[in-house]
Amino acid sequence: MKKVLYIIAHNLRVLRSDRSAFFWLLAMPLVFTFVLGIMIRDGGGGSGEPPRYALTVANLDEGEHGAALLEAIEEADEIDLLVVEGPDAGAEAEALVEDGDRSAALVIPADFSALLEAGEGAALTFHRNPERMNPLVTRQAVEKIVSRLNVSALAGAGVLEGYEHLWGAVPEERAPELTARADRFVEEASETPPLTVRVETLGRGPEEDAPAMGFSHSSPAMALMYVLLNGLMASVFLVTERRERTLMRLFTTPVRRSTIIVANLGWRFVVGMIQIWFLIGFGALVFRVDWGDSPVGLLAVTVTYVAAVAGLSVLIGSVARTSRQAESLSLVLALTMCALGGLWWPLEITPRAYQRVGHMIPTGWAMDAMHNLISRGYTLAGVAPQALVLAGFAAAFTVAAVLTFRHE
Repeated sequence: MKKVLYIIAHNLRVLRSDRSAFFWLLAMPLVFTFVLGIMIRDGGGGSGEPPRYALTVANLDEGEHGAALLEAIEEADEIDLLVVEGPDAGAEAEALVEDGDRSAALVIPADFSALLEAGEGAALTFHRNPERMNPLVTRQAVEKIVSRLNVSALAGAGVLEGYEHLWGAVPEERAPELTARADRFVEEASETPPLTVRVETLGRGPEEDAPAMGFSHSSPAMALMYVLLNGLMASVFLVTERRERTLMRLFTTPVRRSTIIVANLGWRFVVGMIQIWFLIGFGALVFRVDWGDSPVGLLAVTVTYVAAVAGLSVLIGSVARTSRQAESLSLVLALTMCALGGLWWPLEITPRAYQRVGHMIPTGWAMDAMHNLISRGYTLAGVAPQALVLAGFAAAFTVAAVLTFRHE
């Protein structure tokens, strides 16, 4: 054990002598945490205003009801209209969604106004891309507007029917006035409805909710990213020691192969734990990140994640034959795992296929655990599945590193 600790301490002293290491370990993650946190706060806008979503619209109707519907949609806070015009506008809007160029499209049929004026039902067509969140928001906004117009139409019809029941046939000149009054009444009543639903979020959001954004996402994401990036780049140390025959000389002393492997895993683990907990502490004190109600759960996640990174680092250092090869492999693996694992954007907002790929690598599970702790208030039991999977990755990488480890 003393030999292991000695090798760990020696490697830490070598790392400490490299001043640039502190920049990459501590300063650079904080810069990226701040930049990303500012970019994605308030769901990505930073202005405090609700996000707006684009809706492609093909209005084939030339009557006043189609125009009124478009005007009502345009006034909605959530929607920006992208109008498609021309005789083939409906087919073009459908093709845009089907080809993936647009996420949602609304088609107003040519007989929309005629059907409504005849007292018959008219149907709108809403095309959507099921892999995106945009169609859900825009469809709900459209449905809300359609419901409002339906209520106005029913109220107007009810007023005319009541007038006819009390005083006989409605004079033709009075019908527009009566329906306009009914419409104004509905509009005023909708501003202060008699029945409302008050939503109170107790604790943190449920599992299916999108996680909190801003620093609540960027702080854990950048901590995991730079622990991974710096941890994998440490694989170069092992290649350098092999090239300079430092490992060969160690094997001429009474030091076991297992001791050298454990020491290499150990010093990487120590550096990773110092780095991630420094970033967690800075995030809590400066960026005001609430890391959840379970320090033990957070410890379990960080320990297993850093252990997985340490095992992968030794594995890369064992299989790489040159320093350049180790650097290239580490950089490609780290950036790929960050992108696929939800460190640059939450996996919860990506398609299902993307999420499945993200959960084939450690970063996806680690970020899930962080969101569960920060956004959903989970305890140790709640993040135990993720921690166990990360422990499995750590074990697999370590076994592979042991099997491939060589000193020359």
